[in-house]
Amino acid sequence: MLGKNRLRELQQLHQKKFRESQGKFLAEGAKIVPELLRSNFPVEEIFARDFWLSKNHALLNESKCKVTEIAQNDLERLSQLQTPQEVIALCAKPVDKLPGIQAGKLMLILDSIRDPGNMGTLIRLADWFGLDGVLATEDSVEWTNPKVIQATMGSFIRVRPYYMDVASLISPTSFRLPVYAADLDGTNLYSGDYNASGFIIISNEAHGLSPELEPFVSEKIHIPAFFKQGSGPESLNAAMAGAIVLGEFSRRRMKKAENG
Repeated sequence: MLGKNRLRELQQLHQKKFRESQGKFLAEGAKIVPELLRSNFPVEEIFARDFWLSKNHALLNESKCKVTEIAQNDLERLSQLQTPQEVIALCAKPVDKLPGIQAGKLMLILDSIRDPGNMGTLIRLADWFGLDGVLATEDSVEWTNPKVIQATMGSFIRVRPYYMDVASLISPTSFRLPVYAADLDGTNLYSGDYNASGFIIISNEAHGLSPELEPFVSEKIHIPAFFKQGSGPESLNAAMAGAIVLGEFSRRRMKKAENG
């Protein structure tokens, strides 16, 4: 069972400063944890209710991960969900490397994405569309945030943003790759003549494209609205915009591959 001191140590991981200093984080859920155990992701320990342990006995034996049975009240203290699930994994944060950047690749840049739900969904989208890498500005929410982890639905196991000074990377002196930014003043996404590779910037909905990135944008692209003028929403959130833009870029990549 879980002791009080150990529970207190794990609860510290609810805070960003402890996740960063310890290089660890918690991942919760009946979908995410089994996927973690089937992967090569560094899982240090599993905390679970007795019935979950019985149901997943074979998987746990195969993974050879340390396992601790946990009471319902301790699970509720450790969980950060409104409705706690029956299992939580303690994970070590991998040391991620800058993705290889070269012609023909499609990379996503997350520009000041601070909403955890949007960040998690964008990571999931990058996984779904098979992007070659994800970069994030250093003021974006960290991917080990519990709400980000939940929103990825397990995609963080395969795809994680690399946090860095993005402006220094996309400057013309670094790589000669096109840089596209989703922007209300841009070219129509569906009719523009642009490559299906390069960098795609998805920015914070409230603040738009960061001034330090704007000088390096090759072309702004706009998602056209189809409602009558004067009605409808003002904008799309970052995750919605990302889904539409990545879907169109992926369609063009497929078409280019089919045409040789």
